[in-house]
Amino acid sequence: MSKEKTRVEVIAKQSISKNLTRVTFAGPGLSEFPSDFEGGYIKLLIPRNHRDPVKRSFTIRSFDSVRKHLSLDMVSHEDESPAAHWLSNLRVGNRVSIQGPGACKRLNQAADWFLLAGDMTALPAIAVNLELLPADAKGFAVLEVRSQEDQIEMNSPKGIKIIWVLNPTPIAMSSSLSDTVMGLPWLDKQVSVWIAGEFNTSRVLRQYFRHERQVDKDFSYISCYWKIGDTNEGLKIAKKTDTEAW
Repeated sequence: MSKEKTRVEVIAKQSISKNLTRVTFAGPGLSEFPSDFEGGYIKLLIPRNHRDPVKRSFTIRSFDSVRKHLSLDMVSHEDESPAAHWLSNLRVGNRVSIQGPGACKRLNQAADWFLLAGDMTALPAIAVNLELLPADAKGFAVLEVRSQEDQIEMNSPKGIKIIWVLNPTPIAMSSSLSDTVMGLPWLDKQVSVWIAGEFNTSRVLRQYFRHERQVDKDFSYISCYWKIGDTNEGLKIAKKTDTEAW
């Protein structure tokens, strides 16, 4: 991913659901932004008073290559983290720097069926993956949200069953998402798996698909975007010290 900074301006801030906000950016620097990176990510340099900005990764929900508009869907948090504070105070006209984009990690579509799962931090990437599936695709998408008001419309093939899991307290340990995924019926032939979200949940599912279901790594993408009770820096350390490499 390019480390060159691009200055952009907020041109829209829209509530997508109770806890999901879409922020759209524009600016001359986006004239060189590449197409077809939906589901990839950019790093946002979040400003802080009298301190160096912090970098946080966000999924690219869409990029309008004609108007040069970049949209990110961000989860609203009730904490005092730099990203939460920045988002709650964000206004149209504010300017910020970004870096990227980074690589897209998409479903391997050379499969017979598909299984996607994640919490609200993974919703934008899962939505992109579902939209790119062929019309005759079949499988499951298990989506954990904080409330029923977060059950947004997903543009997915009819053969993909959407399963919503409610978890109003995502910062408390819960096995609801992983239990739901492991309780799904296992279909015949080759599966393609895409999982992302909280560290502990992703770790459980990574072990399940790797060891119990023996899904080949070429058909499995499992990542963690955050970790309960830890900072972004702490997450990086946890990933490095985990007994099974991510």
